[in-house]
Amino acid sequence: MSVSVCLCFSTSSPSCMCSTQRDGSESNFQRFVEVGRVVLLNAGPSAGNIAVIAEIIDHNRAIVDGPTTSVPRQSYPYRHLSLTPLRLTKLPRAAGTGVIRKQLEKEGTVARWENSAWAKKRTAIQKRRSLNDFARFEVMLAKKARRDVVRKSLAKSAKA
Repeated sequence: MSVSVCLCFSTSSPSCMCSTQRDGSESNFQRFVEVGRVVLLNAGPSAGNIAVIAEIIDHNRAIVDGPTTSVPRQSYPYRHLSLTPLRLTKLPRAAGTGVIRKQLEKEGTVARWENSAWAKKRTAIQKRRSLNDFARFEVMLAKKARRDVVRKSLAKSAKA
């Protein structure tokens, strides 16, 4: 059973305002800090990898674990995490590494992450940053060639 924990830690309290606003309308927030939420690590030695929230410690930290992405089980501050739209269903609180690994493989979460637009954009940016001067020059020439082909085809279609 997946437990969704709001920021005030009172999921059964009627005064909890995490899912509804004061005027009673639904909140715009879709991603919550909860057990089973897949997160992207933004800092530290595992930066750029994904992990799963295994347990919530307090308002500032959670225990994350990424057995398939080589992220060791550790406490991580929320300010160094980005919440993804992915989550593991029916993950119990304080689940061990083996349970998390089985859930990740069963649901294919790592593959879903790698096929997401967010992950593809991150790999494209990383690839672009790793180019040397000559590779950037080749990219410029390829863009010029493509631009020329597009310009000629537009001119041809405009005449017809």
